[in-house]
Amino acid sequence: MELKIDILPTAQYRLWQELGETPKNFVLYGGTALALRLGHRQSVDFDFFSSEPFEPNELYKNIDYLQASEKSQISKNTLTCLIIRQNEVAKVSFFGGLSFARLSSPEILSNPSIAIASLADLSATKIQVIQDRAEMKDYIDIAELLNYLSLEQMLANAIAVFGKEFNPLLSLKALTYYQDGELPQLDEKIKQMLLHLVNQIDLSKLPQVTIQSSQLI
Repeated sequence: MELKIDILPTAQYRLWQELGETPKNFVLYGGTALALRLGHRQSVDFDFFSSEPFEPNELYKNIDYLQASEKSQISKNTLTCLIIRQNEVAKVSFFGGLSFARLSSPEILSNPSIAIASLADLSATKIQVIQDRAEMKDYIDIAELLNYLSLEQMLANAIAVFGKEFNPLLSLKALTYYQDGELPQLDEKIKQMLLHLVNQIDLSKLPQVTIQSSQLI
């Protein structure tokens, strides 16, 4: 699948070619990874995930494109930096010590030399994250993913990736409740589509999915 790098905002686009300096144990996940694959919206940050733990200050010192950037979040296995390019801000986050699995091998790009998560793995994380937050972008992403994967498949993917930590009922509830956060402004067509699909779900008939590895890369 050819990546849609033209969807990147100016700062992210300028930073894109520098991302090859990212340590090879990190994989690009999140909304930007999905938008790069599907081209359906802009996303303003880069989220890198790793199964391995890391020390944030050491990581900061070892990545050239982070130098002189602002550390907006720093904690155990977590680092978020705000990077200026073309007088605009790009946000890059690193999350380590993650314990969930993957379904497929990430795609290894050549320019920049980074790994990007598969569509199946991105679908699993996207259907899980709506349990933790009510942001319109996630529902827009799920609506777009439904052009490629069924809701049953996404739920099955998340069950495989997260194991007992994922309760599909919570995601189904989140997909039908639009009163929190930005969700009252969600497009009515998306709401109706999601309601219709959720009402058709039989959790006892989800496909069986096998993980490829317990490590993200």
